[in-house]
Amino acid sequence: MLDSLTILAMAAEAVQRSESLELEREFTIRRPRTTDIPLLAQVERSAAQIYRTADLDSLADGATLDPYILITIANAGYLWVAVNRFDQPIGFLGGNYLSGNFHIIELSVAQDYQGRGIGSALVATMSQQVRQEGYRSITLTTFKDLPWNAPWYAKLGFAEVKVQEMGKEFEKLVESEARHGLDPKRRCVMRMVF
Repeated sequence: MLDSLTILAMAAEAVQRSESLELEREFTIRRPRTTDIPLLAQVERSAAQIYRTADLDSLADGATLDPYILITIANAGYLWVAVNRFDQPIGFLGGNYLSGNFHIIELSVAQDYQGRGIGSALVATMSQQVRQEGYRSITLTTFKDLPWNAPWYAKLGFAEVKVQEMGKEFEKLVESEARHGLDPKRRCVMRMVF
């Protein structure tokens, strides 16, 4: 006969197992569908709300990626979408070729889904794809000082590199970001080499 403490421990273990399975089913990564494209602006806008915590409201309220860009990178095969169990987009990662590197244009995870491994899964999925295609590195631009930016990417294997080392196209990119209001002193280029 089982005592009440043993029964309670078995019940707790069963709950932990079911919660673990729940997290495993919480999202999947797949190729985008045409019907996803208009929904990605909502995901990006939701993801950007975290910038309010750093007094960067302009980013939270700013423009989202042009749907034409999303369609272009989707057609090129460089857009991945994270969806919830109802097949609704909750995150995405897209990029393109830039000076011999695969460059991440945007990684966004909806606010309610942040901190659950979705961003890491998107980066891992894209990394696997571009590595198989022969790319030797992935690059991006991000904030140096925000914990969900450069420090988070560093945990995934990215390292800060000098813009000048990356060449003219990266210099132009950083200059463009500055013209759009992003402080170049707070920004950096990061690269992950395979």
